[in-house]
Amino acid sequence: MIKHLAQLVLMSSALIALQSQAKTHLYDGDGGETWTKKLKAGDELVIPNGTYADLKINAYGKGDAQNPITVRAETPGGVVLTGESWLRYWGYYIVVEGFDFQNVKPSTFDGKIRPLIANRRAGSSSEKSKDMCHGCVLQRIRIDNEAPEASSEEYKWVEVYGYENFIRYNYFGAKKSASRVLQVQLKHANAEGIPARHRIFGNYFASRNVGQSVGNGGEALLVGDSKMQHVDAQVLVEGNLFFDASITGEPEVISNKSSSNVYRHNTIRETSAGLTLRHGDRNTVEYNWVLQAGKEGGSGIRVIGDDNVVVNNYMDGVAGGGKSAVYRTALGIVAGYSKKDDDANINGYQPSEGNILSFNTVVASAQPVMLSTWYDRKELSMTRPPLNTSFTHNLVYQNGVAPVEADWVRGLAISADFTPESDYGNQYGKDTAEFYPTYDQVAENLTDGQVSSLLAPGTVVQPELALYACDAFGTGDLVYDAVNGVGADLSKMRAPLLWTEERKSPRLGPDWLNPNWATQTSGYTACEQAPSLNSTNGVVDESVH
Repeated sequence: MIKHLAQLVLMSSALIALQSQAKTHLYDGDGGETWTKKLKAGDELVIPNGTYADLKINAYGKGDAQNPITVRAETPGGVVLTGESWLRYWGYYIVVEGFDFQNVKPSTFDGKIRPLIANRRAGSSSEKSKDMCHGCVLQRIRIDNEAPEASSEEYKWVEVYGYENFIRYNYFGAKKSASRVLQVQLKHANAEGIPARHRIFGNYFASRNVGQSVGNGGEALLVGDSKMQHVDAQVLVEGNLFFDASITGEPEVISNKSSSNVYRHNTIRETSAGLTLRHGDRNTVEYNWVLQAGKEGGSGIRVIGDDNVVVNNYMDGVAGGGKSAVYRTALGIVAGYSKKDDDANINGYQPSEGNILSFNTVVASAQPVMLSTWYDRKELSMTRPPLNTSFTHNLVYQNGVAPVEADWVRGLAISADFTPESDYGNQYGKDTAEFYPTYDQVAENLTDGQVSSLLAPGTVVQPELALYACDAFGTGDLVYDAVNGVGADLSKMRAPLLWTEERKSPRLGPDWLNPNWATQTSGYTACEQAPSLNSTNGVVDESVH
């Protein structure tokens, strides 16, 4: 007993000694310089309140879980960084918080354009984690607006490296320039064979459509890249709001290009893009809201790859796109390239097999559900439709919205039309499917529209189907409950996220910008179901319960 007591006293003394050695480092400059500090566990690096132009902050060191290193503004939101300012932090257990980036533009290092924020030492190897962050946190940051000259550049605002880092409660505003707002980089995870396991949650990605339209590269969030599609990343993206957050012309607001990631409880609103599993396998997409309100070019959830699970998601008002815009579907899987073209193009469309799409709700969408689709890729051939898809318990309710008559939809609410007899082609020639799409299971789906003959078995068609909508979460969003176990179970979903002048959702964005940050999330109240699926009145009750 005495021995154990002595050990406890020694441990307590060591902890007190460590805490007493912790220092506060106070910046005393006016900006226009690179300030680099090596820090120890428990140290704080504090920037006094004020506006600083072209201040490059480099912080590194080894904190621990009990005594992290902190890099912060004197008060949250009180430090404004402008111009070519940046934040770099690397090491272990570093918390970076409270900074406000305004009127920003990218800077260069070693001849390369660099992001505003990165948890890696500038110029270090991207394939070795030595100079990256482990267990670090970026939180309560705002980046908003760019200097006019930045709009013509192509650069990222935030790059995430290392392992088990948190990106949470940040505000990412009007990025006018091309390239991503936030990208998870995975070369080191690939080289070292370790899952990244980052957590990205509670962030608000605001409107980007104040800049020029781009054809590609305008995503809000990219996890990996085409060459990293087979990396087992294990990144969790949860509880984020994306509002008009993709530059017009870019079809993906969230682009997944790695494997074994989870996208859960996110809300996409009025965005001319959707959530796309562009590359990768074994990803999970669950409990997400895609509320597009007829936004031109808006899409829902698109799947490419193997063994992905898309379950209990809600898509409403997907407007789709123009010619060859098959990627604007509310819920769908695209055909893969021919083996020759797939082998030659790592950034192409891989064949898709073993995907599960279940308990999803699609409402009033012009391009509703497309489970085997071709579109014009010019000289590249798309010949391999999806195999062994499971499509069960999905509610596809058009509510009077007619699906588009384009080849890939053909006026169907649930289509799967890329088959060996399909007549698709372009100036380079005709594409013919090598085989029919196949299905492990098609069962207990419900729609008020027309269905492809391939999916008719297992799908109930009720042209006069009447459902009741209500404001089930008190957010002003009229939503439809599941019907007899078909469709998204709203009781398992969190309230759709909001960020307006009148209302901001709890635990979203920085607390210094969100007066409702610590309030309670509104609960779920079930809608009243229609008395009969055979009702002929076609009435939709939009009263608020």
